Amino acid sequence: MIPVGELVPLLPAGTAVLAGPTSGTADHVRGIVGPPEQVGRAINPGDGIVALLTPVDRFDARFDVLLRRAAAAGVPALLVGVGDVGRASPSVGPGTAALAERLGVGIIVTPDPWAASVRVHELLGSGDAPAARAALAAARIGLDAGPALDEVFTRLASELGHPVRFLDASGRPLRGDGVAPDTAALLARTLGTSDPVWATDADGETVVAVPVPTGIGPRAWLAVGLTVPLPAERATVAAALQVAAVAVGHRLVLTRLDDERDARYRMAMLDDLRAADGAPAPPLVQRTLAAGWELDAWHIGIRLVARQPVDAVALRREVETAFGAHDLPVVVVEQADGWALWTSVVDEPDRVTVAGVAAAVRSAQNTLRSAVDTNAGVGSVHAGPAGLVRTLGEAGDAARLAAGRPESGWFVHVDRLGLAQLLLAWTQTDTFLPAAEQLLAPLERGGGVLRATLAAYLDAESSVAETAAVLGVHRNTVWDRIARIERLIGVDLKDPETRLALHLATRALGAAD
Repeated sequence: MIPVGELVPLLPAGTAVLAGPTSGTADHVRGIVGPPEQVGRAINPGDGIVALLTPVDRFDARFDVLLRRAAAAGVPALLVGVGDVGRASPSVGPGTAALAERLGVGIIVTPDPWAASVRVHELLGSGDAPAARAALAAARIGLDAGPALDEVFTRLASELGHPVRFLDASGRPLRGDGVAPDTAALLARTLGTSDPVWATDADGETVVAVPVPTGIGPRAWLAVGLTVPLPAERATVAAALQVAAVAVGHRLVLTRLDDERDARYRMAMLDDLRAADGAPAPPLVQRTLAAGWELDAWHIGIRLVARQPVDAVALRREVETAFGAHDLPVVVVEQADGWALWTSVVDEPDRVTVAGVAAAVRSAQNTLRSAVDTNAGVGSVHAGPAGLVRTLGEAGDAARLAAGRPESGWFVHVDRLGLAQLLLAWTQTDTFLPAAEQLLAPLERGGGVLRATLAAYLDAESSVAETAAVLGVHRNTVWDRIARIERLIGVDLKDPETRLALHLATRALGAAD
């Protein structure tokens, strides 16, 4: 037995309660042709909801007699066809309305009493027939709809009369509304089933969710929320979603294949750019332009390294969305352990702009935490194709350095560390020699005397007297040169880590000369 009030929202558009209560219950419906007086004589006890299949012209005394006979037979509601419900007449007078309320018989008007009675019959029954029709309709949608998932979802929602939700494996919304936390947790731990999963939240919404079979990575879910979860309605929705899930899974597989092909193309193009050593051939330049990469610009490289195994292809759009949410346009290239990214501008950015980029990267990293934890590195600003390769290399090294810095939120920006500290992190990478050259370049003035003095000073374990003896100069001269060195390259030679980094740099550059 189902309350009449729960049936009304599920009936055809234009159906409404005109008078009387809808708290009565029913388990079947009977349709009767004829005017009210004829319907009244045909009513029998136990008829359930009675549908007047002949439209009613007016609610007069004859209709009041019908109400009394319906109440005597235990009928909870009359389903009445009056044409367009929105028109001014016929209308229920105050006497008829009061009588319906006193007798406990609801008056429900509908534009099409036959269709409404069939729908009531389906809702009160097992749901097998409407479920079969819904499954067939879902199959037709899967065959006829285009490749875009949105078209499938829109047409399926129209067929079911409920919005369709698309959820990831953990129950997070990918399209449409989300679900209650308890429901999401249930979906996240439900594995190895192709059957519908049902959950009712604290607000009384019942969600039916069906797994989407893809055969590639974590699965997704199709779901619909029901506020009046009648058995027939549940069966109808579940049958349609199970059929639609196959069509959605097929489209996801095709989309995944396209995404993987595009990812391999981007990765190969970036590898070719690195191998070109700053001088890409015209065909490679044309490929990068076709991909939307601006090589002749100023670049800031970004590297995100996942802290756990990750499907970089599947999460690419999450990365793009996270950076887009913080107004940072980036190129994203999948890598085996995460993503290489960069942002490009035509004019050289100033310090404030670069700091803003670093702040946006940190914010995007935090936004991504709901999907994946990462170590993030940001390189310095460099220009041109060679600069792009260099800043990405710096960003990669910074991300590796970030892996040991939980206090910084697993985030390192090269410009915030200082080259002396970075040299220690970069001694085993290709970034070391260019960084060492950049750091010591100001000491090359005057024939390289300052660089030679620094090398001798570090070899002498910071002994001014020994350095003076090695160079054949006065100790005051050494003191003066050391002060100039600290000022020119912005270091403190009293710091042992700085001395170690500079010692490695002078030795490496000395061997390279």
